[in-house]
Amino acid sequence: MLQDRDSSDSQTQVATLAALESPIFKRLWAASWSYYTYRSMELAVLTWLVLEITNSPFQVALVSASRAAPMFFLGLFAGSIADRFSKYSVMAIGQFLNICAVIFISLLLFLDEAKPIPIYFAVGLTGFAWALDFIARRAYLASLFKGRSLTNAMSLDSGALISSNLTGPILGTALIRWFGFSGSYIGIAFLALLGFALMLSLNRDQRTTLKGVNPLLALSEAISTAKAYKNVAAVVLLTAVFNIFAWPITTQIPVIARDDLNAPEIMYGLLVGGIGAGAIAGAILLAKFNPKRRGYVYTAGTLLFLVASFIFAFSPWYLASLTLLFIAGMGLVCFATMQPLLVVEAVPPELRGRALGAVALAIGVSPPGMLGIGIAAGLIGSRSSVAILTFIGIIVVAFVAWRYPVLRE
Repeated sequence: MLQDRDSSDSQTQVATLAALESPIFKRLWAASWSYYTYRSMELAVLTWLVLEITNSPFQVALVSASRAAPMFFLGLFAGSIADRFSKYSVMAIGQFLNICAVIFISLLLFLDEAKPIPIYFAVGLTGFAWALDFIARRAYLASLFKGRSLTNAMSLDSGALISSNLTGPILGTALIRWFGFSGSYIGIAFLALLGFALMLSLNRDQRTTLKGVNPLLALSEAISTAKAYKNVAAVVLLTAVFNIFAWPITTQIPVIARDDLNAPEIMYGLLVGGIGAGAIAGAILLAKFNPKRRGYVYTAGTLLFLVASFIFAFSPWYLASLTLLFIAGMGLVCFATMQPLLVVEAVPPELRGRALGAVALAIGVSPPGMLGIGIAAGLIGSRSSVAILTFIGIIVVAFVAWRYPVLRE
């Protein structure tokens, strides 16, 4: 493990960019930025493409649901893989699968054969890769840092993840405007290959065993870990709530942008980019102040995202909508940073993959929320469906925070 500046004193301040002083983390962060930006570009491009092809809010929601579904079915399995095998190898395999999906969609676009069903299939493959990468990458970070240095590293990684919602959608939609959907995938392919190349430059870690992974055993281990550690159980529950009532609203942003705010694709990219801009601001603040009340920040970030999204549902003005999504982004980075941090510090190193697998299962429950909001949007409109879902979410989060004191600490 890299030397932790505050290993004996949790009160010591950590510089905002301290983790980047590590050559290993610097390369990992660059690889993460390429990977996260490619993912955001891809989602923005494909949701707009499906909206243009189908004019269906439900089928637009299916794009995000297809990406999220593998996390539910494979998250626990991936958690045991991350514990038992080299995290470097798990991440590299995930990156290779992403490249395969990019090549597949690129061929469909160049052959003018892009249809919703093959798009859902390819996005599902990237979702499988994400299930592997999400757990392995965070467990890899926990093997490099500890204490408040780990908080700093997680903050910077989460900042790269969620701020990609600024660079990715803007780049993707700008490429659509200038070069069409096929041209946009040239940029996506470049970033996917760059992320893979940077990943291969990392130091290999050691796997702990050569045993095979039993999916039922993985499920049992993750559930047992969550039951044994109350902090993990609280994080898993609030994560599930966020992914049912909060994150699904992002599937309706392209519909609201085009049909309610009369925004073209580049303005849609900027609108989604508001989330990323807010995430950048929030990540800088988290890395700078390194808050000790992590459960409180985790819960407050969840509520901030929900409240801002609820008001967004009623905003008739583009600039106001952009501002509200900026605020939502600040809440999102608080949620995303504290989520794995609360888990990896609550369990022994040998259980981190399984504990994060339980979190991955909770992340994977978002498809029902995405499908539900897509169906509702077709019946009562995207704005009304966003307002109803987020209002219910605010109430549920308040109850969960009351039920688990760790979420207020």
